[in-house]
Amino acid sequence: MAKPARLGRGIILVVSAIALWGTVFVSSQVGLEYANPYNLVFIRFLVASMAVLALMLPLQNGRAIVAVLKVKVIWLLSAIYSLGFLFQYVGQNLGTASETTLLTNLAPILIPLIAYAFLREKINRYQLLAMALGLAGLLLIASPNLDLGAYQVFGYILMFGSSVSYALFTVMGKRYNTVRLADSFAFILIVTIFLAPVALLLGGLDPSSFLIGVAGWLAIVWMAIPCTVLAITLYLRGLEFITASEAGFLQFLQVVIGLALAGIFLGDFLSPIQILGALMILLALTLGSLKRPRNSI
Repeated sequence: MAKPARLGRGIILVVSAIALWGTVFVSSQVGLEYANPYNLVFIRFLVASMAVLALMLPLQNGRAIVAVLKVKVIWLLSAIYSLGFLFQYVGQNLGTASETTLLTNLAPILIPLIAYAFLREKINRYQLLAMALGLAGLLLIASPNLDLGAYQVFGYILMFGSSVSYALFTVMGKRYNTVRLADSFAFILIVTIFLAPVALLLGGLDPSSFLIGVAGWLAIVWMAIPCTVLAITLYLRGLEFITASEAGFLQFLQVVIGLALAGIFLGDFLSPIQILGALMILLALTLGSLKRPRNSI
């Protein structure tokens, strides 16, 4: 496939996944009204895993998935991914959908730093400036609520930790070329396994936890099927055709979609100082995409 065609295909796949992920923050805010964050994220992946198992036979991917499940690095990457989702849901439970949209989407700013730490890739001056602006924007977003108590601050820290986890997952996923359908399905199954004891121990998961009403289940099914099974598959497949930095920059769209939907459906708007922080983060995302080193992943 010609390079422009590969790039175009990769962008279409990644943008499709990111558009779906942009809806997650509103869906999870709805879900959090019916379930605690530990149970909600586990049930999301449990439903996604059931869909994966239902698809394995028709798509004849059972043996391929079993083979992937034997690869140690897949379990390591799944553990990193699990932490990202766990941090995101617990953090959102302590904040708002808008704040979560911004603070869990700092991966594009962090990817160059993580790529340097693990792959010794160069960091250019635009990326350094992007990281500084992103950090400043993060502080501005958090500043109106810093006097509200330790819980809110802890929520912001968790949201930022989610960005770190997602950035690390993207860099290492690209490094180990985890782009096959079997890889995507294996990640979903393993993340479910990792989240199960967390839900049992911290979420108090029991049979009554599944009695969350129609609205709760609609939110979970949306997050589980389109936003997990389909989106993860599209995203990892897209990484075969574009760089991790390019995929990270496209997450700008996730921020825009998430903020727009939070305002429209939840009336969740940022304060003036938080809007300034959001603009700084968007500028950081733009700068982070400029003049990437030729040896970028």
